[in-house]
Amino acid sequence: MTPDLKRAVRPWFAAIALLVVAGAPSAQPYPSRPIRWIVPFAPGGGLDIITRAYAPHLGNSLGQPLVVENRPANAGILALELVARSAPDGYTLLTFGPSTLVNNRYIYADIKYDAEKDFAPVTMLADAPIALYVNASVPARTLGEFIALSRQPGSKLNYGAPGHGHIFHLAMELLKERTGADIQFVPYKGSAPMNQDLVAGNIQAAFNPVVRSLLSLVRAGKIRALAAGGDQRLRDLPEVPTAAEQGVRDYYAVGGFALYATGGTPRDIVARINQETVAVSRHPEVVKVHDAQNLLIAVGAPEELAARQKREHEIWAPLIKRLGIKAQ
Repeated sequence: MTPDLKRAVRPWFAAIALLVVAGAPSAQPYPSRPIRWIVPFAPGGGLDIITRAYAPHLGNSLGQPLVVENRPANAGILALELVARSAPDGYTLLTFGPSTLVNNRYIYADIKYDAEKDFAPVTMLADAPIALYVNASVPARTLGEFIALSRQPGSKLNYGAPGHGHIFHLAMELLKERTGADIQFVPYKGSAPMNQDLVAGNIQAAFNPVVRSLLSLVRAGKIRALAAGGDQRLRDLPEVPTAAEQGVRDYYAVGGFALYATGGTPRDIVARINQETVAVSRHPEVVKVHDAQNLLIAVGAPEELAARQKREHEIWAPLIKRLGIKAQ
């Protein structure tokens, strides 16, 4: 090629190169658009309150708004299936309980998601400690006395829980299996009517969260807390021993809320969401909401959430299968 020809052709090569660069897709840093955060239940519940506490601050940290969507249908299963089908790109998040996520397959028919493959653990958000409460008329001051009372001929003790397979249902059935207690299950459509009957004495016992409304009933002498379900005593009822402290072996029952992305989301995106969520958990407004709901901040690494989920699956799945618990 002669020097004159090179000079003539060079501008054409430059123009073509510019067009190629301009037309090539650019990898935009995550996130580059709003993120939707799915809550599988109606507004106003614990899951929704915690999600909305985190959302604005996490959005500020990530530089994009997090739009909370409530999808209350079919015990949250339709929302879970929606997240499972979403693109694994970090733009669809989910708040849900780690034990419920894996246990649903045993309780509900035709589950169309795989709890291990379709959801990427990001972090626990909050622990929801639970306790065993009894009506004030029950002549038992300790868990041991309550169990002994249940075994007496003609005792006819019963307990309530908001639905089959709910953590409060499973917590009592695990207690019964570990201790031989004889207590009949009365299912309810929600915690409010159940607790009205607990105060009225229509049922004698129920597992419940440790919330201010129930603490006020404890302090008014209308109900009594006999045992904490987790590994540690309750912050607001430090005088109440755990079930394990009272001789119930291998007992663990704690509620909780966790953050998930769609399964297959790149690790660097999961790590970014985790890092920002852990940082946001220290924001004064987020701490205030946890305290108001009597929840414990429980953020950690994705691997810690995966281990928590595995532990709870090992506790609850065999129990559900042995008892044949199914959604009613």
